[in-house]
Amino acid sequence: MEFIHVTSNNAQQTLLQTKPCVVALGFFDGVHIGHQQVLKEAKKVAEEQELPLVIMSFFPHPKEVLSKGKKIVPYLMPIEDKRRFFKELGADCFYLIEFNQKFARLSPRDFVQTYLLDIGAKQVVAGFDFTYGYLGKGNMDTLYRDSNGKIRGIKIEKIAREGEKISSTLIRNLVMSGEVERVPSYLGKDYQMEGSAFFRKNHVELVLHSYYLLPAPGLYEVTIKQNPHQEPTILIAFVHDEMLTLYSPNGQEFPFLEWDTVRLGWKKRLPSGFIQVVDSSQGLLHPSFV
Repeated sequence: MEFIHVTSNNAQQTLLQTKPCVVALGFFDGVHIGHQQVLKEAKKVAEEQELPLVIMSFFPHPKEVLSKGKKIVPYLMPIEDKRRFFKELGADCFYLIEFNQKFARLSPRDFVQTYLLDIGAKQVVAGFDFTYGYLGKGNMDTLYRDSNGKIRGIKIEKIAREGEKISSTLIRNLVMSGEVERVPSYLGKDYQMEGSAFFRKNHVELVLHSYYLLPAPGLYEVTIKQNPHQEPTILIAFVHDEMLTLYSPNGQEFPFLEWDTVRLGWKKRLPSGFIQVVDSSQGLLHPSFV
């Protein structure tokens, strides 16, 4: 999969590589079930028409730019995780567009001309609430008009679970409130993140890579799977003071080495009866039920 980072400096030459394609549009933070439906539909259309599948996303989050930095959006995943997902999906190209004040001021027609028609878009797939152009005045219902009839838009309708619209905002709120066991219903899998392991005497400190969202303080059951051929290892995660500490139940060895990149999945928050018994002489944390 080709990855193209489009910035203010290279947009003019980068976006003129015209070839017919199908484009999936969205921010895709977390790549939740709603996003997956957009991507699957775009892939199906691309295969039916024997055209390349192009995915177009944006960074940083529009809310951060439009608020001039006053609103900070907690991301669910870094760009690298998106790239991995899009590659596994079978996308041919991933355009990452720099979202800045200049981009935000583009009229809907200018966005369609420069960022869709100029790359050869024939059909565009996006969610029902996707907007584009200045003040978000363009949407999937105006795409045909803004492209002078050259692009047909396919709008994916709202997808809900338990009466709630699936959205990145909903998932962020679940993670920040510690309700990680509810996340798979909306994300399609456990919430996952990566970090670097630093061994201490009786535990591991995991320094998270950028753009992951740490759950609310507390104790959690998490799983580690270092390669696809081994069974997941269950560990205890302790979130405190914006730090993440890992403990191995019953003193078992950790399934990774110092400095390893560790990917963990959040299974559930442990109940209130699950307490910390601290041995002050050794600095041990023994999770146990009472």
